[in-house]
Amino acid sequence: MKDLKGKKILLIAPRFFGYEIEIRNEIERRGAQVDWLADRPFDKPWQTALTRTSPRIVQPWVNRLYRHQLEKLGATYYDVVLVINGQTLALEVLVEIKSSFPNARMVLYMWDSMDNRPNIVQALRYYDITYSFDPVSANQYGMELRPLFFTSGFERPIALTFDYHLSFIGTMHSDRYGVIDQLREQLTSEVIAYEYLYLQAPWVYWAYRMLKPAMRHASIEEFQFKAIGKEKVQEIFHHSHAIVDIEHPKQRGLTMRTFETIGANKKLITTNPNIRQYDFFRKENICVIDRKNPVIPTGFWDESYQELPPDLYYKYSLAGWLDNVLESV
Repeated sequence: MKDLKGKKILLIAPRFFGYEIEIRNEIERRGAQVDWLADRPFDKPWQTALTRTSPRIVQPWVNRLYRHQLEKLGATYYDVVLVINGQTLALEVLVEIKSSFPNARMVLYMWDSMDNRPNIVQALRYYDITYSFDPVSANQYGMELRPLFFTSGFERPIALTFDYHLSFIGTMHSDRYGVIDQLREQLTSEVIAYEYLYLQAPWVYWAYRMLKPAMRHASIEEFQFKAIGKEKVQEIFHHSHAIVDIEHPKQRGLTMRTFETIGANKKLITTNPNIRQYDFFRKENICVIDRKNPVIPTGFWDESYQELPPDLYYKYSLAGWLDNVLESV
């Protein structure tokens, strides 16, 4: 485990389901002092929407926020500047940070595809090392490939009993509902499933009813409009035999849900065929389904879960992720 005792680290990371807090806590647990700045330093939905649709309007205001917050921190040095995504970290502000802390190791981790963040490309040269969860982005831009991780609370010993054969918890973006609906149709009556189909608001449901053919027959009672808490997710995982993961159709890297499933020692049913290329892939543990014709082979339920070696299990924990990302510090 990487010792960070006495180090001072600036963490610039988005607010995202509390993962930024988990990362900070893990760094501090190793003895470092951490200052955190929010990548996208605002929370209101209209501000987020404006950032996506009119970034040139928002960026000067965001730059002022970054500068104000850095001034408020009052730091004279950092050993490491760790940036996660950096989606609103303008090049000029990044250069100012690098100039203000010339001895800091500059590290970038992308948990989004570079296809979705093209503005980051020109910033790569200002970092000492860059990582991506996406194998295509890593290969194209000379970045280190480093998959995501599971956080504390998901760790469970292999269970022999369960309440649900499979469970799915997720936001109904892209074609997810269509995949879930088709999967329902091919499950036998003996299979017990748990679903938490989340939408941000009822108006989103009505909009999707009009815009997405697969949802035109969907009932509003199928959906939840309150985000589920992490502890509840962990509880459902604990009572499930297998977890269903449906990545965005344009995503190549593996989702956080994939690694949470590893942490929980649960079987995984996923639509991402790229998973076969990873060192943790075991056919007994992972079933790859076609998102257009999702069929789970009957034998998948019968095979015992194959426990991963301890070093491989640790590799995909948050602690293992941090060892990799800060290995050169």
